[in-house]
Amino acid sequence: MNALSRLLGRITGRIQGITGDDLDEGLRRIGSQLGIDVADGHCTMRKQRTTADAAADSTRPVNIMRHPTAQLKRSIYYAPDMDGRADPGEIVWANMMDKRTKKPYERALVVIGRSREQLLGLMISPNDAHAEEDNWLDIGAGAWDRGGRRCWVRLDSVVAVPELWTKRQGAIIPRRRFDRIANRLRNEYGWY
Repeated sequence: MNALSRLLGRITGRIQGITGDDLDEGLRRIGSQLGIDVADGHCTMRKQRTTADAAADSTRPVNIMRHPTAQLKRSIYYAPDMDGRADPGEIVWANMMDKRTKKPYERALVVIGRSREQLLGLMISPNDAHAEEDNWLDIGAGAWDRGGRRCWVRLDSVVAVPELWTKRQGAIIPRRRFDRIANRLRNEYGWY
């Protein structure tokens, strides 16, 4: 009985040491993961972007970050699921700024993971010049190119883009093609 009393005393002491700020911070973190904004004790669901929202923002380039692929190594798995969030194996489109023309353009990305509310993707390009480049992998034609052209995916650079600023059209890369991408990331960039 004495040991039980001591254990309960330690537990209640820890609970008494928790402040309201600690609880608020914990709730804020949990809410962020769930898409809920928690402020001043009130919870509000973040508005889900609709197709109309994406169309209205179609000319706005997003704030993207590019990272060397080896710096973001993590587990990679195929899990496309047309639920509310983009998953590895899905194709999304993001508006990026063209370095030459300084104008936004829409770029297809293969989703390979996520980091909080950012999607991690590999850029897709129909440029034939990539056929001779070791850092690009042929993924063939698919829903990611309206012209039905043969495309390549860039392996050495991962794009991190806020999921809210991407557009989804229900496109999925076939499993075998995704597996080829995953195998190259595992063998050459330390992903697992």
